[in-house]
Amino acid sequence: MALLSMCFPILPGKLGKWQEMINSWNDPSIKAETDKVREEAGVYERTFLQKTPNGDFVIVTLEGENPAEGFGKMMAGMPEEFAEFVLDVHGFDMKGPPPPLPQLVYDSRV
Repeated sequence: MALLSMCFPILPGKLGKWQEMINSWNDPSIKAETDKVREEAGVYERTFLQKTPNGDFVIVTLEGENPAEGFGKMMAGMPEEFAEFVLDVHGFDMKGPPPPLPQLVYDSRV
């Protein structure tokens, strides 16, 4: 199983809006639908909040046979409302070209 990890900034003043969205994803009435999107993309997602003196960041990990492909599938099927949320909270335009994927620079098991 492969792993992909990505980091996205939370723009100043947007942490509360981001937290509301995450809380909604953990609501049992919505979580199954959110999980299904990941399952259909062939990935298992974990999302972390990293608070730093220089701002807040979201760290997203995707595990699966091909997590980069799964991320692409999730982006391609993103509802307009969520794309607007991502642009507002993270400054990332989901309608534009995908961001460069992170480069693994150290692995203690290799």
